[in-house]
Amino acid sequence: MVLYDTLSADSQERIRALGRRSGVRVELVKSPPVDPRFPLLKRFTAAIYIRLGLHEVLANEPRVLYLDSDVLVMKDIRELLTTPMDGHALGAVRDPVRPTLGSGGAHPSWAHLDLPPDREYFNSGVLLLDLDECRSTGVLDGARKILAENPDVPRFPDQDALNWSADDNWLRLDQKWNTFAMSIVACREDYSHAAEEVVSLESLLRAEEVASILHFSGRNKPWQDSCPPSGSRDLYRRFIRVVEGAVR
Repeated sequence: MVLYDTLSADSQERIRALGRRSGVRVELVKSPPVDPRFPLLKRFTAAIYIRLGLHEVLANEPRVLYLDSDVLVMKDIRELLTTPMDGHALGAVRDPVRPTLGSGGAHPSWAHLDLPPDREYFNSGVLLLDLDECRSTGVLDGARKILAENPDVPRFPDQDALNWSADDNWLRLDQKWNTFAMSIVACREDYSHAAEEVVSLESLLRAEEVASILHFSGRNKPWQDSCPPSGSRDLYRRFIRVVEGAVR
C-alpha cells in the first residue's frame, strides 16, 4: 500500500505499472487531511504525518510495517514482519545520528521537559506497528496531541512527538532494519559526527555494507544532482534505472 498526500496522476500510473510488471498488488490510498495545527517546517512536508494516522486509515489491520519513501529494501523482510512485539505498540531502530536524547541534538528545544539525557531515541523512517496496541495505548493519538499543543517545539516533528509519546516503551529492532546511508554525508569535509561517543561513525559505515533496509535520511538525497558520490548513492541510482525501464 502506498499512502500519499499529493501524487500526480502520472506518478500514480507509473507505480501501478511497476506493480503489474512485478506481479505485486499495489493499492494507492490518499491520506486524510493533516491537522492544520501541526508544524510545517521548511524541510518537511505534511506527508511526514501520514504515519500518525495509520491506526485509523488501516482500521481493520492488526499490524503494519511503515517505510519512508527514501529507503531501499535490500533483503527479505519477512523476518521483520513476523518479529514478536511482546506487547509493544511500536518497534523501531535507534537513530544513529541522534541515538539518545542528550546526543546529536535530538531534542534541543525540550530541555524543560527534564527527560533523561541517556534515554534512547528512535528514528521514525521504519516503524513496525501493532495497530491494536497503538489503539489501546493511544501512542499515535498521543503524538498528534503533542504536535497540536506544542507546534513550535519539535525539530523533527513526527519523530520527536512519537518518541515523547512512546515514553521509552518501544521495541528495539536490529540496526539492519533501518541503516542510514552514512557514506553520503561522511565524505563531506564539513561533516562532524556528533554522536561519536555513543555510536562511532566507523561502525555505521560498516553497518551500511550489510543493511537489510537502507535509509537515505537527511538533506542529501541520492536522486539529487548535488548528492555527494558514494556506493549507496550509485546503488540507489541503479535501482531507479531498473524501475524506469520497467514502466516504459
